[in-house]
Amino acid sequence: MTPLAWLVRRLDEAALLDGAARRALLTLAPQERLVPARTGIRDGRKSGGAHLILQGVACRTAMLPDGTRRILALYFPGDLCTAECGAADQLPGAIEALSPCTVADIPSGTIDSLIRSHPGIERALWWLTLVELGIAQQWLINAGWEAERRIAHLVCEVRARSQAAGGDIEECFASGVRQGVVADIAALSTVHVSRVLHALQAARLITLNRGAAAVPQPAPLIAFAGFDPGYLHLPDHTARAKPESSAGIRHDPAPWAGSNRDLGHESRT
Repeated sequence: MTPLAWLVRRLDEAALLDGAARRALLTLAPQERLVPARTGIRDGRKSGGAHLILQGVACRTAMLPDGTRRILALYFPGDLCTAECGAADQLPGAIEALSPCTVADIPSGTIDSLIRSHPGIERALWWLTLVELGIAQQWLINAGWEAERRIAHLVCEVRARSQAAGGDIEECFASGVRQGVVADIAALSTVHVSRVLHALQAARLITLNRGAAAVPQPAPLIAFAGFDPGYLHLPDHTARAKPESSAGIRHDPAPWAGSNRDLGHESRT
């Protein structure tokens, strides 16, 4: 499935698009461009419009007064990043490529034309913005959990979203979503994140290999995290099942193991 087709399928979850609206979206031919890692998606371009991620992983990021970065949202292939357009004109932060990305730009004029011809598209874009805000709200709720469960839940989310976008069924934290990114989402230091990831590995919930995390057996991790992917609104996703019973799953922190160098990242201060 192409990223554009995946976007339309996601918007279909809002049950607001008719056949004509779907065809109008699928016939878009936005111009593609490459965005290097750690580069702003807009990169000096005019405000407005939207950016469809075709390959790679991007994020919405904000800088605190002390220079600390906070990641507010993640975008995988098929996700639409809006910038001062329509429903998302009040969302804070800048959009940045976490890994080398291929991006398709959809000008604001094109979006305005689609909305005039197909009002359901505007409502569906509003719905997509609400989904993004709902994910951010889940992250806020998770901030009250212990670090092990918080990061386990994020691993489950990244795995679910990456898999739904056509990524590896087991691997996550490989395409731009690395230890520093986890730290900027969870508001933890990279040293703490490293210890938690190694604890999850010691508990046999994940495996680590040169900076990439894999989940060979997702059920125990899903149970430990209490992960229910309903808030992601992923169509026909295989992980939609409710969390399994956590009987037999150890919830106390496993002993810390390894060093931060094992993940291929330097520690933040």
